[in-house]
Amino acid sequence: MLIDWKTLPAVAGMRAGSSRKGICADKISAVRIETAADAAFDGKTHSHENEQVLIMVSGLCKLVIDGKELEASAGDMVFFPTGSRHAAIGTGPGGCVYYEIFAPARPDQLPGWIGSSVWGSNKKRLIGAA
Repeated sequence: MLIDWKTLPAVAGMRAGSSRKGICADKISAVRIETAADAAFDGKTHSHENEQVLIMVSGLCKLVIDGKELEASAGDMVFFPTGSRHAAIGTGPGGCVYYEIFAPARPDQLPGWIGSSVWGSNKKRLIGAA
């Protein structure tokens, strides 16, 4: 199934200056985040029981994982272990675009559910899913 991110509705991101588009299946979910260079970052970390991978598309994202700061740029992939304290803490001058992948899935925060409870046995087409 091809996910057409252009057709998914954008929702407010975790901070002013960012937006999110997401999909969620039975066991995995994905979010596309676009963050402007002037986005507001508070530096607060969080944790969850989901494993998370961040895949940079463009720009630069400044991150902290368990107290260690790093910078990720286009093409980089960052892994967040279960229970790690982490946060995005800034961007480069051009902002950034990245994907977050979660396993198990995070239906609690993501629009665009594509799991079996929506599709059932007839696999109806959803917005953004081809």
